[in-house]
Order: sequence, then C-alpha cells, then structure tokens
Amino acid sequence: MPSLRKFAFSAVLGALIFQGCAAVPTIGEKTAWQTFMRSYSRTNVSGDSLTLPLVVAWEDDVSASTAFKGYTKEQPSSPVFYDGSLFVSSTDERIYSYDAGSGKIIWTFNASFALEATPTISGDRVFFGSGDGAMRCLDKATGNAIWSYQTRSEILSSPIVVDGRVIFTSSDDRVHAVDEKTGERLWTFGRATFRAVQPRVNGSPAFSDGRVFVFFSDGALAAISVENGAELWSKAGVVRDFDSPIKTRRTPLVDNGLVYVIDDKNSIQTLSAETGEARGAFDLLKAYDFVLPDARSMVLLGVDQILALDRVTGSILWKKDLRNRPSSSIFAVKGVVFVLSNSKTSFLNTGYFEKDNGYIEALDLKNGDTLWGEGLQSGISSNGSSGHSRIALLTDSGVIEVFRGR
Repeated sequence: MPSLRKFAFSAVLGALIFQGCAAVPTIGEKTAWQTFMRSYSRTNVSGDSLTLPLVVAWEDDVSASTAFKGYTKEQPSSPVFYDGSLFVSSTDERIYSYDAGSGKIIWTFNASFALEATPTISGDRVFFGSGDGAMRCLDKATGNAIWSYQTRSEILSSPIVVDGRVIFTSSDDRVHAVDEKTGERLWTFGRATFRAVQPRVNGSPAFSDGRVFVFFSDGALAAISVENGAELWSKAGVVRDFDSPIKTRRTPLVDNGLVYVIDDKNSIQTLSAETGEARGAFDLLKAYDFVLPDARSMVLLGVDQILALDRVTGSILWKKDLRNRPSSSIFAVKGVVFVLSNSKTSFLNTGYFEKDNGYIEALDLKNGDTLWGEGLQSGISSNGSSGHSRIALLTDSGVIEVFRGR
C-alpha cells in the first residue's frame, strides 16, 4: 500500500536495540491487543516485542469523504490487533479489517452511524457500538452481521466479553448485558443521575473477578455483578465535572484487587475492588492519564510533564518535562513508555488557521530518557495500540499509521 506520509521526523537518543536484518519483526508474533486499552482490566500495557527505532509499515485513510478536507473531526476509537488482523472503527461510519502486516483491506462494514468506540474482538467475532445506540456482532473473518442489539442512547464504550455475556454501557447511564451468541438481553442496570444536561462520558467499563467497574455521568463509580447486574457497591462524587477541556482518562484500571481512577482533582485514587473502600491516592502530579507498566511502578502523565514513581514506597523514580505538549495519552510496551501528544501551529504564527500536530515519543521506563520520536499526520485524540510487533494509531485526520521496528 502506498505511503501517505510526506514529512517524517525521527530522533534516536541513547542505546537502542539493534539486530541488523533480523530487526524487522514477523507478523507471526501475534500478541493481541483485542479491546480498548488492551485488556478488560484496561491496563494499556502490552507484552509485545518492539525494536526501536520504529518506521512506518503502512498507512491508510479512513476519514469521511468531504469536499473540504481541512476540517478534522476527532477520531476517539483506537485500533485493535487480533490473530494477524488490525480492526479500526471510524467516524466515517465504517469498521475496517486489515491484514496487520501488509495493510491490505480484508473487509469493511457500514454501520450508517458514527463509530466512536473501540471494537472488541473475542474468538471469531467482532463486537462494537455506534452512535445510533446499536451494539453489533460481526463475523471476524468475513465482516458479515450476526446480530444487533438496540439501546436508547449512543454507545461510546468498548464492550467486555466474558462468561458468555457482552457487557457495555450506553450514554444514558445504563449498563447492558446481552448473550454473546444471540444478542438477546440478559440484564440492564440503570442509574438515576438527575442531571439537567448529561455529559458524554468517553470511557469504558473495566472487569475483574466477576465485577464490572463503571463511571456514571453523576461522577459515581460503581461495581456491578456480571452474573445478574446487581450493584455491589458505589462511591459517589469521584468526578464532579466530566467537561474538562483537557482529555482525561475516564476508564477505571483494575490491578491486584485495586481499582485505579482519576478523580476530579486529577489525583489517582485507589479503591478496594471488593468493597469500594479507599486505599490511597497518588497526587505528585496533576494526572490526565497513567499506566502501571510493571508490578511496582506507575507512570503519571500531566499536561506538560511525566513522572514515574514506585507505587509501593511512593518515591519518585524520575520526572521530566515533555518537549511536545499538551499530552494526550500514554501506553507501555516491555520497558518502554509511549507518549502521544499534540501541539498547535498557525499560519505565520498569527493564531489563524491553527493546525494540530500529533507526536509519538518513546521513553525508557528506567530513567525517562527519550529513545525515539516521530511526528504524525495530524493531531491525535485516540489511544495507541501495540500488537504483532507493531504500533497502530488513528489520527484525527482519519489516517491509520502502523509502525514496526526498522
């Protein structure tokens, strides 16, 4: 597939892995990233193997066909890797299946409504929600529709597929469980929030040990039983305002019996997954995203800074200013932290005709040193994904950029 890239910049600092011709990974290394933030616990961490520096493997444009391409709409959905394929949902109302190695399109499906939620792949099926409130199930190999379940409101969440159930949220503060094979309703949990204007919560539920953890539009965090949809516990007022001008992670993370969330003060709160009781907080940096890249460390992403700490002792491991800012999101791959960010440029620095410029940067988890970086086709709102020895990004201009080791 011909490249869409016209300008590229990459910098390599420090010692990088180099293996000569063997550095080009094979697609046979099929490490999956099958849902939003990789797993149902929403860790945003991959055990994939990547060789730095990275180069563009292939690109494709999935933006809506418009007369004026200068206007870009946010693309909130993240690509997912599974079984040699890459799946991408776009606001152009289509979901795409690609060969992850070559970029060849395998199939497309037109949902006729905007797709803002990351799809989930489980077994031989693809599950995704759309702006018309439909949760759909497709055949992974052909893209043929198997079933569709209709809700009352748009779906912005990536579903969880567990115990024969497909579990997801809709924007009217409902949690739904439908049968994985047939799409028949199993249970629905609703929460009365009593807000005059209901904010759009761009987040997905997390899962662990028979519980689904969900943010609601009134700022409450709740644990719901996967089996019957009963509320197991809830904690009110975790977030009071979802309308932050800066993108903030609103998806819980579950790890080792704890639920991690960003509260309304941009501190990271930890709660017991079993009871909802508070366990502690990390507030050394005003965080908008975070990642737990290994069993002990935590990396907090601020607007213009990034900080790594030991979450057992609370001591700071390293801290640095971001050269490209403001930040957008963060993910980790085997000892490397990847930061996505945006900056603005304007015509002759006048403030007119502003353009968002996206950037991806790789940092060494041990010390925060920059290992590699490259500019993107446009600004980026979605999270990155890593699988099959590749990284995939969907920029706001609708361009899929897939990187591999050189």
